Amino acid sequence: MDSSRPEESGSSVLCSQCGGKNEVPTGHRFVTCVFCDTTLFVDRAQVVFHYRLPPLLAVEEATAALRRWMAGNDTVKDLDRKAAIEGLEAVSFPVWLFRTSESGAERVFFEPAAPTPIPQVTELSIPAGSLEPYRPEDDDMRVIDVQVPLETAVGWLEQRQVGEIHETALVRVPFWKCRYKYEGTTFHAAVDASTGQVLASVYPEKAESPFVLVAVLGLILFGIEGLAIGNLFAKFVAYAITAIPLTLLAYWVARKV
Repeated sequence: MDSSRPEESGSSVLCSQCGGKNEVPTGHRFVTCVFCDTTLFVDRAQVVFHYRLPPLLAVEEATAALRRWMAGNDTVKDLDRKAAIEGLEAVSFPVWLFRTSESGAERVFFEPAAPTPIPQVTELSIPAGSLEPYRPEDDDMRVIDVQVPLETAVGWLEQRQVGEIHETALVRVPFWKCRYKYEGTTFHAAVDASTGQVLASVYPEKAESPFVLVAVLGLILFGIEGLAIGNLFAKFVAYAITAIPLTLLAYWVARKV
C-alpha cells in the first residue's frame, strides 16, 4: 500500500485500494469505500487500511490460557492455584501496523494506537492471512478509541531505526483484559483473544536469589576441588560426584520457589 498522504477534496478522500472518491462525514474517521468495500481509517497524516484480528478465544479459553501462563517458569510457584481471577473483559484494542523492508527482508512492527500499561503490545505476532476488514457492526467488544496519532507512532518507529516503511494499517486486536489478586495485591494481564498469547508487564515473579545461591555454591565447591586435586582423572570424578547433589538441590529449589 502506498503510504503517501491522501488526496482530499473538502470532506472527501480517495480510497487507498481503488482510488474511488469517498465522502467523510464530519467528525468521522472510519470510512467504508462505496466502490470496493475496503475499510479505511482517516488520519491527519494519511488514509490507511483498517483491519481486525478475529477473536477465537471465549472467556473460558482465555481463562485457561491465563492459568497456563501462571503455571509457567516466569511466575512464582503455584500462582495458577493461589491467584484469584477477579474478572475478564473483552476489549478491541487498536495498534498501528507497519511493514518495512531492509536489505530485501520484510519485517512487521507494531506501535500502540492508544495508551496501555503493557509495553509488550509492540511484540505482538499476527498469524499470516488472519487479518480481515474491520466493520464496527461485527465488533461486540468494548472498543478502545484511537488516541495515538499515526505521525506519533511513525516517530516512535523511527527511533527504533527500522527500514523503509512500505505499508501502514490500523489493526484492532481482540484482548481479554484480566485482573487477578495474589497475596493481597491486584495484578493485570491481557490475553490475546486471537492467539492466546499472554501479555503482562508486572506480575509475581520467581525469586532469583535461591538460584543465585545454588550457582555460587557450585562455583565455590568446584573451585576448591580444582585447586585441591592435582590428578586430572580424580578431579573429573570429584566434579561428577559434586554435581549430583548440586543438581538435586537446584531441582528442589525450582520445585519450592
